[in-house]
Amino acid sequence: MTELKQRKSALTARSSTFAQQKHRTVAHASREHRLVWWKIVIRIAATLIGLNICLSYLITETAFWGHKSKWTNWRNYIPRSQRVFTQQELAKYDGSNAELPILLAIEGDVYDVTLGRGFYGLGTTYNLFAGRDASRAFGTNCLSRKDHLTHDTRGLTEDELAGIKSWHSLFENHQRYVKMGTVELKPIDPDTPIPPPCDGAHPKPI
Repeated sequence: MTELKQRKSALTARSSTFAQQKHRTVAHASREHRLVWWKIVIRIAATLIGLNICLSYLITETAFWGHKSKWTNWRNYIPRSQRVFTQQELAKYDGSNAELPILLAIEGDVYDVTLGRGFYGLGTTYNLFAGRDASRAFGTNCLSRKDHLTHDTRGLTEDELAGIKSWHSLFENHQRYVKMGTVELKPIDPDTPIPPPCDGAHPKPI
């Protein structure tokens, strides 16, 4: 009886081992099958994306059917640390040094607008925005008074404040401009006079 039990136990063990091996083989084959299908799906998706980009270039001469935003700007996908500038440091990037990028700030956020050198470069009408936070001028359109080239937004109307927000959104989502960090702005002394309204305001650049 003891020998019979041992034989039965050995047979059961072999059957269990065989079943486990079969299960592992089936599971491995299933994983391989899924992997093959995923590779096929990825290749098809990559091919369709490539064809879509090529067709877009043929029709619109752009990669994304004419859509332009920060998401289509490859520079936004380059890892970079966001820098905190002082106002004195930011002033160095006003376009006067051709070896440095052109930076401007709006509501404390700093953007690289070097690719807009035709607007913001040295000698252009709108170079006065470069190297500083001139949020007030973005809201008032006033480029003829230096006291509007400031981050002081006291006394502005709702429409003027909305105008600043609109321009901030434009820089944030622009296809060619990149956010570089922020600027530490000196607090505005509440006892200082509010800049007076500006007559003969000039339109701002795009």
